[in-house]
Amino acid sequence: MKFAVPLTVLGTAVVAHFVAAQPGRGLVHEGPYWVQTANGTFSAASASRLRIIASGNVVLQGDPGDRVVYTMNRRMKAGSEEEARTLLRGFEVKTAVRGEWVYLTVTSPASKTVSADVMVTVPRTMREAWVETNGGSVQAYDFEGRLQAQTSGGQVQVDRIGGGATIRTGGGNIVVGRVHGPVKCYSGGGSMKVDSAGGDSWFETAGGEVWVREVLGPIHVSTGAGNVKIGRSTAAVFARTAGGLIEVDSATGIVSAENSGGAIQVNAANGVRCESSSGAIRLRNVDGALRAATAAGNIMAELLAGHPIQDSLLSTNAGDITVLIPSNIAMTVMAWNESAGAGRIVSDFPEIRIRGQALIATPVVAEGAINGGGPVLRLVVKSGSIYLRRGK
Repeated sequence: MKFAVPLTVLGTAVVAHFVAAQPGRGLVHEGPYWVQTANGTFSAASASRLRIIASGNVVLQGDPGDRVVYTMNRRMKAGSEEEARTLLRGFEVKTAVRGEWVYLTVTSPASKTVSADVMVTVPRTMREAWVETNGGSVQAYDFEGRLQAQTSGGQVQVDRIGGGATIRTGGGNIVVGRVHGPVKCYSGGGSMKVDSAGGDSWFETAGGEVWVREVLGPIHVSTGAGNVKIGRSTAAVFARTAGGLIEVDSATGIVSAENSGGAIQVNAANGVRCESSSGAIRLRNVDGALRAATAAGNIMAELLAGHPIQDSLLSTNAGDITVLIPSNIAMTVMAWNESAGAGRIVSDFPEIRIRGQALIATPVVAEGAINGGGPVLRLVVKSGSIYLRRGK
């Protein structure tokens, strides 16, 4: 049975449709469950935004047409067909059009033994879609507008989204394919895997790995515990983890990384700010201002040939510092080793003068200008050695 009721909400005419049941097939007995499929369709020609509210899994699919089509699979754990049909009366589908918004609400009986999974096909040219479910997963594909997806604990997977995406889950994993706009992902404890995003993007999880292949804009990553792997950013990268490896392959802007319990590796960046409580730091093909510090671990920095650095500081409390310096970079080196005789400063550059190495109680100090001098590179070691090597 299906009927329309005119409503008024804040002075706006609303047409709401209440669908008691539009079964596509009868009840089917599958093991301990009874299953029924229901479907419906309505026009969305006058609307540009869609909101779906459900309690089970939701799949959203963009389509060239101008109608919203849904299919709902209702599953009930019941001892008999009569009991299952009684539970069916607790399922309800409501649709409403309010201005530019279309609403699709699916309610289920308040029982852990029932569920309602919904697949919705919508016009792909809609400006926005908002999907919310209390406990199921969310999937969304082939949608040109902006997407918002929220679940209290399920997994979220999206791909081929045109206008950007905001995703929230209470603890599930998030998988993002291609999104042409900015992406914001938040999870209470799941991992995140992102193929590409087209703007300023944020990825935050209370505990899980974060893998991002490419973002055309700045990247912000934070995880309570897990590895962070970033392929490419056309701007700056900000990454933080409480334990795991942070690795950035390429960033056009500065890389700022903070690790409370692991190593940091940057393979190409225009400036770095890296700090680790207990892990090594490796910097390759870097220029600009370099700031790197670790409480326990080695630091290796390979400067980018033909690209001058700015004033920089590398320091470790327990470990070695190795710097590969191309022959065509002009810079001034000031190195300080406080290992009190146990550590050394070794240099391939005769213009860098080393003092105090023979004095056990005196820190070893080295200073000199390479290619006439320039920005100052300061190196500080509390316990370990410093190596200044000639790079290519």
